Amino acid sequence: MFKLYIVGTDSAVSTYDYDHKPSFEDMYPLLNCSIIEISQAHLPKWSNRKDGYTDIYLNEEGGPMIIGKYDKEKNPKGAIVNKAITSAWYEWQKKTGHMSLPGDGIHGKVAVIQKVI
Repeated sequence: MFKLYIVGTDSAVSTYDYDHKPSFEDMYPLLNCSIIEISQAHLPKWSNRKDGYTDIYLNEEGGPMIIGKYDKEKNPKGAIVNKAITSAWYEWQKKTGHMSLPGDGIHGKVAVIQKVI
């Protein structure tokens, strides 16, 4: 049994149950994308690891370099930072010695898969 968590840019979480590990095909419509990027974050509540790290799945083409930054009037379909996941991603970087460019962030909805034991 697996749980798939979808974290929105407003930090709202939707949960889906699966008998199998969710595939990219399962996640594409929930993330509203066609290309998925895998990264890591420190999310102990959804991790099956003792260190609290887990894979996160996000829209490869959902960042501001591709669709521009969100602006209510000028670019209402622009990229919105997912503050909750960006914070967990920064925490993972801090704990593991990884680095990103200043100002980088995770944009849009993000998926997290947890195996339920």
